[in-house]
Parts: sequence; C-alpha cells; structure tokens
Amino acid sequence: MSRPSGPGWQPDPAAVARLSASTTQAWAGPGIIDLGVGQPHASLLPPALFDVAARTEPWQDRYPLQYGVEAGDGFFRLALAEFLTVAYECAVDPELTFVTNGNSHAIDLICSMFAEPGAVVFVEEPTYFLALDIFRHHRLEVVGIPVDDEGLQIEALEAELQRRRPAFVYTIPAFQNPTGTTLAPARRDRLVALAQEHGFLVVADEVYQLLRYSGPAVPPLATAIDSGVVLSLGTFSKILAPGLRLGWVQAARPLLERLAAAPAIVSGGGLNPFTSAIVRVVLESGGQRDHLEHLRGELGRRVALTDRALRTHLPASTEYTVPDGGYFFWLRFPAGTRVSEWSEPARAAGVGFRSGSRFSAYGSLDDRMRLSFAFYEAPDLELGIRRLGEVIR
Repeated sequence: MSRPSGPGWQPDPAAVARLSASTTQAWAGPGIIDLGVGQPHASLLPPALFDVAARTEPWQDRYPLQYGVEAGDGFFRLALAEFLTVAYECAVDPELTFVTNGNSHAIDLICSMFAEPGAVVFVEEPTYFLALDIFRHHRLEVVGIPVDDEGLQIEALEAELQRRRPAFVYTIPAFQNPTGTTLAPARRDRLVALAQEHGFLVVADEVYQLLRYSGPAVPPLATAIDSGVVLSLGTFSKILAPGLRLGWVQAARPLLERLAAAPAIVSGGGLNPFTSAIVRVVLESGGQRDHLEHLRGELGRRVALTDRALRTHLPASTEYTVPDGGYFFWLRFPAGTRVSEWSEPARAAGVGFRSGSRFSAYGSLDDRMRLSFAFYEAPDLELGIRRLGEVIR
C-alpha cells in the first residue's frame, strides 16, 4: 500500500499516538503527575533559538551536511570551548574536546573502548539507573561505593581498591543523580590521585555541573584532564534541549584518540555535524548563556516550591537535603519502609516517583525515593506532592 503524500496530507492522529506513546525517559500516562521524570518541561525548551540559528547558519558552505571529522566539527568545538571557558571559569582547549550524541552515548562509547567484558567498574551507590543498564549491557561487573553528604566516600573506595582494580570509576560529581550531593574538593583531588596510583580512569558525568542555584561553586573534574586519567562528560540535554542528542567529552589527547578510533566513528565520521552547526550559532549568539540563566532562575524557584510542598504534605519523619542544583530531591523514609510497594497505590492516586532500589547496584535502598522538580510547573508540582503525601499517610 502506498503512503499518501502531498501538501494536504495529514497523518492519522491515532497512529501518531501509538508510535509516540512511550519513552523510557518520560511516560506518565493520562492523568498521572510523574515526579520521577528527569527531563526539562516543554516550557523550559527554547524553540525560537533553534529557529533563528537554523536561518543564520550559512548552509551554502555545506560542510555540516557531510560526514564530519572524527572528533567533531571544529567550528563547533571552538564555540563550545569559548562557552565552557566562561561557564567553568577555567581555560578549555578546543583540541581536547570530542563531540558525542549526549552523555548516555559517551558512557556507552567509553565502555566499548576502555573496558572488556568481565571488567570491573566502580559506581556511586546509588547512581543513575540507566547508566547501570549500560554497564550491564557491556557485561561489566558493577561494584557500588557508598556516598554521603560530600559525595563518593573515598575511604570506602580505598578499601575496595585493596581487593580489585576497576577499569574506571563512574561518578556524577555535581548535584548527583539521584542524591543531589556534590563531591567535595578534597575528595575530588584524592579520587584523581588514586586513579593515577592504581591505574584506572575516572568517568565524570558532569551533566548537572552548570545547573547550580545556590551554594558555593565547585570546579568541574574537567579541570583535572591534564592528569591523563579523567574523562569529563558534558551534554546539552539538561541545559538546552535533550532532543538535540549533542554532548562532549573533555580528556587528555591519548584518551580522545582512542575514542576517535572506535569503529562506528571511523565508519560514520564525527557525530552530529548538522546539529553541531545549529548549536554553534546558539553558542556564538549568547543564546545558550541567556537560556542557562533563565533555567537557573526558574529551576531554583522550583527547588524552593518543592521544599515547601514536601514539608507541608509529607510525614515529618521524611528526611532529605535541599539540593543546591541539578534536578532531584532524594527522600529517605524510616528504616523498614518499602517504597516500591507504594508504586501502584500512587499510580491509582495520579502520581508517580522513582523508588530508591532502581538506583542501587544491588537493588537495595528501597527506603529511598527520587523526585524531580524539572518536568512539571508549579501547580502540578504542588498537586503531585500533595497526592504523594496522601498515599504515604
């Protein structure tokens, strides 16, 4: 059967709904306020920036329409380095950047190029649950290292290093997913020193580094790439738009050369040259800088709103720390609580969340819960937390 076409043709809405019904990242279902969704609300996305950028880009040059160089488009990397130099408050060398399809792709690529099946990787306990899936897909042995209010517990890491050596340690050093904690400067220094001493890499997922709403600034682990053991991962998914599928890795030249030697890169060329060309214009125009300031203001207000709603609607026994940045609140309930058992009653009440066990390398932490304040605007945040409180009580 031939597909209808022409300027007047419109797709069947029901067919579109079926094809677009679900994603792993965001699927709340009708009538559900899913406070587990970790992505920006549509109101936080800047379509006008992309419209202007696409019209500004000189497509007659045509280079963005070709296969790209392995490390990524040079014009984009220059613009990215200039942006990061200001945002990170430290010099960024464009030659020490590598373009990716976002941080999930970067993690997958690093697993392919720096870890053989059966290798050990250390992660924070808890950590980003979909990263755990990537590691297991590559048949890596995942070992959890506990975190506290200052991030990864270095003493626990040192103890585990006496038993085995990992291919790499995966850390989310700023406003960690799910706990919201930030790795203390002294621990960062010690982590890099241990990596050099024991011969492993540090994979720093710095996805939330630029989303600080309060508290003192902490330099990214990208400032330690001269150590030769750090790969710093950044992405536009949380600071511009996740649908761009555009990110970067900062690392020493030998590490980036290994990434560029990946067969898929050699075959397909550098990643995302078309999108890079558009985002380069957004960077050069100052649009990313201005949008980032808007995000910080809006998300900072949502942090305060979420804190008030939690104190109003949840039991007094609920423990949490108000995050200085990122997307998430990490709640702790009394010992013996099984948060996962609340999932179905919560759905019936019109609210969703992510239970702590999803973020554990061992399936533990079921007395914890992750809530996101990024996907819903103020009225729905308040309503969702009120519904959650009713379920818990």
